[in-house]
Amino acid sequence: MKKIAIVGVGVTGISVLKAMAEYDDYQYFEIVLFNESKTFGTGIPYQDDSELLLINQTADTMSLEEDDKYDFVSWVRAHKDASAGNKDFIPRKWYGEYLQTKLDQAVQILKPKVVKENVTAIRVLADRTYQVETATTKTVFDKVHLCMGQLPYQDPYQLKNHPHFILHPYPVEEKLAGFPEGSRIGIIGTGLTSIDLMRFLRNQGKNYKLGFFARNAHFSLYRGLELDADLKYLTLENLEREKKLHGGFVPFKKMVEWFYLECEDKEINFNDLNYRFGKGSKEQLNEQLREETDLGILQGIIHKMDFYLADFMAALTEADRDLFYSHYEPLFRHFRTPMPKESLEKLMRAWNAGEIKVWDKMKAVDALENGFVVQLQSENVAVDYLVNATGQNQNLKISQMNSDLLGQLMNERILQPEAFGGVQVLWPSAEAVSQRYGVLDNFYVHGQLVIGLQYGNNAHLLMKQARKVVKYDLSK
Repeated sequence: MKKIAIVGVGVTGISVLKAMAEYDDYQYFEIVLFNESKTFGTGIPYQDDSELLLINQTADTMSLEEDDKYDFVSWVRAHKDASAGNKDFIPRKWYGEYLQTKLDQAVQILKPKVVKENVTAIRVLADRTYQVETATTKTVFDKVHLCMGQLPYQDPYQLKNHPHFILHPYPVEEKLAGFPEGSRIGIIGTGLTSIDLMRFLRNQGKNYKLGFFARNAHFSLYRGLELDADLKYLTLENLEREKKLHGGFVPFKKMVEWFYLECEDKEINFNDLNYRFGKGSKEQLNEQLREETDLGILQGIIHKMDFYLADFMAALTEADRDLFYSHYEPLFRHFRTPMPKESLEKLMRAWNAGEIKVWDKMKAVDALENGFVVQLQSENVAVDYLVNATGQNQNLKISQMNSDLLGQLMNERILQPEAFGGVQVLWPSAEAVSQRYGVLDNFYVHGQLVIGLQYGNNAHLLMKQARKVVKYDLSK
């Protein structure tokens, strides 16, 4: 009997197992699931934690059922909140419970073995099988699905060993609940994670003096009304047609042309919206809350591309991908990743009232025995604690920040970095491309580790990609 290892049992690992459960062939494989016990069945983002932490995607984008985009919404209505809407932002904790139900269903069908330990190494053997190692086991597998989840957290100011620095803020009920009353707390970063941390800390009722620090203190917009119309120009049909004219690639300028044509077709002025809201400044966020805008239509155009963003990325030459990431990606991400309106309203009420502060042009941090001095361009600010909300480091390299497994895979050149994030794989088969071994047949990489190609992946996209990979594997 052949053996399959699924390394990591969060969204992607569950999606892989769930896809396997749909094929009778997988009844004849021995399947083993590897994940440490605390986040088994949820992954880090959706583990048991405060219900104040919201998913930064609407509920209708989180289904693990390919044919029912509202499956998660239906689950929430049945088990948590009968009034939940398709476009609501749901607590992360609830999604973790939903994932557990999907895992349980797949486990009932396939009866996999469960090893609740972290994998510390994967070795490529001479016959191109794979030895998966934990602290207590070494097992040889014919196939590996690497679903290890989040990439290493960034530490831009090298503070990880300071006792008053929180490198990784989750779970917040464990990491952030013990600050003394009245503490001066700085949050590094102004992304969506930082808003979650602010909401949790303000809810503690301990009179914390909160502030955000960033090199460029720009916040996300909120999600406007959804676009109902289909896209006419940014389509797979146009992409495939154009690829035939350019040797399998599509010039980035052609994609930009299609984008402007979509905006014109939907009767919005992108340049005006970019001028008014492209920075996410205090003035722009207040303006968005004050008046109705066409931002929802623009966000809708971008979100309609979600299911084939990876196809568009794969159709760019390396030079054009570099152009996108260096000049366009931050703006694209700004309009693509809005926050819940409720979160923005709470942020702006506190900011406008002077209850929180936002400091721009962060330069450096001086570590003291019991706190920090944050150096800005024009002043220094003292705080008692700093909480890291700078997110994952998508550009992988040999680093002490890597997990044991990722460090081993990169150090031994089994995986190699992709220039635009994550590691190199063939697309869409997701088989690893190794500097040392070439293409690794039957070694599949999923999730955040393939973010350089599967740009902007959310749970539903991860599920769809997992299904494609599982189907491909059976067809070989």
